[in-house]
Amino acid sequence: MQNDPTRRRLCTALLAAGAGLIVPGARGGGRQPENCKSLPVLLEAERQPGMAAVVVDRGRITEMATAGLRNDASSARVERNTVFEIGSITKVFTALLVFRLRRRGLLDIDAPIGRYVDALPTAWELISLSRLLSHTSGVPNYLNEGNFLELMPTDPTPRELLAMVAQAPLDFAPGTRHAYSNTNYILLGLAIEQVTGADYWQFLRDEILGPLDMRDAGPRRADDRRIVAQGHLYQDGRWLDPPITAPGSAWAAGGLLASIDDMTRFAVALDQGELLPDDLLREMWRNTPLADGTTAGWGAGWELADGGQVVGHGGGTAGFTGYLRHVPTLRRTVVVLINRAGDIGPQGIAERLDLGSRPCKGKIDGPTTGNM
Repeated sequence: MQNDPTRRRLCTALLAAGAGLIVPGARGGGRQPENCKSLPVLLEAERQPGMAAVVVDRGRITEMATAGLRNDASSARVERNTVFEIGSITKVFTALLVFRLRRRGLLDIDAPIGRYVDALPTAWELISLSRLLSHTSGVPNYLNEGNFLELMPTDPTPRELLAMVAQAPLDFAPGTRHAYSNTNYILLGLAIEQVTGADYWQFLRDEILGPLDMRDAGPRRADDRRIVAQGHLYQDGRWLDPPITAPGSAWAAGGLLASIDDMTRFAVALDQGELLPDDLLREMWRNTPLADGTTAGWGAGWELADGGQVVGHGGGTAGFTGYLRHVPTLRRTVVVLINRAGDIGPQGIAERLDLGSRPCKGKIDGPTTGNM
């Protein structure tokens, strides 16, 4: 059993890694790299346990590289099919599912969550799906509860996660503030299951992972045969042994694992407009207004920077961090995956990847997407 200070450090790492990781003022474009070696050299210089990254420009892979070890004990290198926990980047997938169901008339994002999910606290019932999507709901974050780390290894159900905060008051009146909360996306996952009649993971597979041939993407499995990286947690000058994230402990808010090959397929589909029509993507990336006339800095499942010129989402678990960054006007996407959690920021690595990079000389063998 970890002592209380260590538990607090782990909780802090989970909360920091799970929230959005865009740095305001970091625009797309920048210095032009001379060739494809820029990305591998950058990754090796970071000296993380293991990393993988890709830059996709208008549906074309311009740079892709891996570095470091997926498992210290075996000295196995990270490869393109090495699977990482991507944490809260899962929320982007959940938000996309909501908008795809909205397009079919099965979900109304302006409707109250109580229309789709029953047996909720009274204070939650009238909160709209749009408030959940943008973290402006006021619903408390179950990650803040003291007993979460004890519950995490038990693979809790979505309802058990909700029960952790069901008796707590709202943090604020819906629409008056922004505060990141995993609970919002547990509620959205339940709404998805209710209107589809399908298990969340199966519906995600049917809608996005399968059509894009994201063959290694999915939650942790008891009989996992994928090549899954070992997680690392470095806090206060020492290495801690991070717990494996059970699928239920984050579920629709952060339970997805994926390789850089998988995320490349996703990035290509995003850049080529295969996931949603452009008008719905623009709506997802619209800054959410608050009651006082200010904005939240978030759209529906995406954090915004530079007035929406850059959108993205960070992700993190007890042993992993990741970052998804997209420049809508340039149709350019960067993904960084690291098998280490703690006092690091994958957004800094993404910023150093040149978002304005030209295609590399010669052919880069990379995955392609199927049509959605």
